[in-house]
Amino acid sequence: MLLAIDIGNTCIDIGLLAGDEIVCHHKFPTAPPADAGLQRLLAALATPPIGAVIGSVVAELGTAYAAACRDFSSGPVLQAHNTWDWGLQIDYDDPARIGVDRLAAAAAAYRAAPAGQAVMVVDAGTALTVDAIDAEGTFRGGVITPGLRLGLNALSANTSFLPQVELAATTPLLGKNTADGLRSGALHGSAALVEGLCTRMAAALDSTIAVFLTGGDGPLLHPHISAVHMCAPDLVLRGLALAYERRTA
Repeated sequence: MLLAIDIGNTCIDIGLLAGDEIVCHHKFPTAPPADAGLQRLLAALATPPIGAVIGSVVAELGTAYAAACRDFSSGPVLQAHNTWDWGLQIDYDDPARIGVDRLAAAAAAYRAAPAGQAVMVVDAGTALTVDAIDAEGTFRGGVITPGLRLGLNALSANTSFLPQVELAATTPLLGKNTADGLRSGALHGSAALVEGLCTRMAAALDSTIAVFLTGGDGPLLHPHISAVHMCAPDLVLRGLALAYERRTA
């Protein structure tokens, strides 16, 4: 089995993959000592992983996790880099500055998409990103905007009277109080933003599109976005595994 680890700003996703199947999936907050969760998981495995791949937007944690994995893995332990072969052509001003999470999600989505369609990857995490991959497999760039929770936190922190609220899946569109108005802005506003961006990107690429939704808040957004081809919270893990296979082949 291959161990894939996605270290984000808010959460850490860990998946054990047997071929294309994720047989074990754990998620916990990105906070020290975050590697303790990994140590417990690795110690509980009946069979050591044959290798590990770590994609991290927190550099020091990526290094710590790689070191921990080397104590348990029977094969190569690699930290993913944006200069790897992701199975995509890259049309970006400085490819070395694209987050590996964006590239991994794009790679996995493009592989799973129907032939002949462009791909839109919506990652609803700390940031909300919408990335476009054309039908020929070229990463064409995208949009980065505050995520649902980050937007709510910013409003609470930078205004005098707006409260801190938690997201709710059953938020009404028309808020009848301040808290519901904030929740609606985060949930329905983000859904409308995603739909509008996907429509504009499809027009810019002159292509039909397949929309892939991932990230921690993907399941919350899913019911409010039309025509989602796939909601896959493990998309980044799958993309990391694909890149690892290319790297070690």
